[in-house]
Amino acid sequence: MKTLLLIRHAKADWPEGKVPAHATDRDRPLTTRGEADAVQMAHRIQQLKAVPELLISSPVLRAATTARMMAREWQYPEEAIQWQPRLYQADLTDFIETITNLPDTYKSIALFSHNPGITLFANALTTYNLQHIPTCGVVAFHVQTTDWARFWQAEKKLWFFEYPEKLQQQSRV
Repeated sequence: MKTLLLIRHAKADWPEGKVPAHATDRDRPLTTRGEADAVQMAHRIQQLKAVPELLISSPVLRAATTARMMAREWQYPEEAIQWQPRLYQADLTDFIETITNLPDTYKSIALFSHNPGITLFANALTTYNLQHIPTCGVVAFHVQTTDWARFWQAEKKLWFFEYPEKLQQQSRV
């Protein structure tokens, strides 16, 4: 069995809402809230005993920063993060090809990506309608295969769907 975590980048925006000259969407940094959410979600993933063996991230600043912050919390070496440009503005094919080309030595992986693609992909893997993965949301699946190349054909079961607002609501109860 394999485990797949889909992680949407944490909340990003321009500092004080001011867009720097010549900035692009790729340059958006995490907000203070986004940084706190990334740490909180990294801890939640640890609590669930779901820390992945391999991190693959979009190289876009907000996704890359989220991946680096979580890696730091997990004591995962930053230089071991794999950067996958196709995870920015990814479609179903981009996600599938990223996964099916992985070595089978990894039992658990995390992909750091963006909406709308990450939500569309997660919904393609389950009958549960996630509607919208919020910033720093994590959707985890158990995949009934030993071979990543057979990922798409394998049975997939939703393991958990966690996000910062859900954790805050639970802590108030």
